[in-house]
Amino acid sequence: MDGNRKVFMTGIILSIIFVVVGCVWFSNSAETLDEVAAHFGVTDSPLWTPPIPDYELPGFGGNLLAAIMVGIVFTMVILGVTFAVGKVLKIRG
Repeated sequence: MDGNRKVFMTGIILSIIFVVVGCVWFSNSAETLDEVAAHFGVTDSPLWTPPIPDYELPGFGGNLLAAIMVGIVFTMVILGVTFAVGKVLKIRG
């Protein structure tokens, strides 16, 4: 059990590192598709209104720390859901 816990914790730490590096790296990157669309004069017409537009919380636009925290929270939510599904599948099998 101790080996599984070590692998689990290593995965969580690596996930958080990827979130932080991704947020820092991509916060400064150009949105290439938007630039090409602007070059050709194309405007967007969304099919639906997403709950978190442009991957930012309303009121926290451009805040890197908020983006990192949202990334970590949603990474943990996905981990929890995946872990729960795994438990249910293990019980059924």
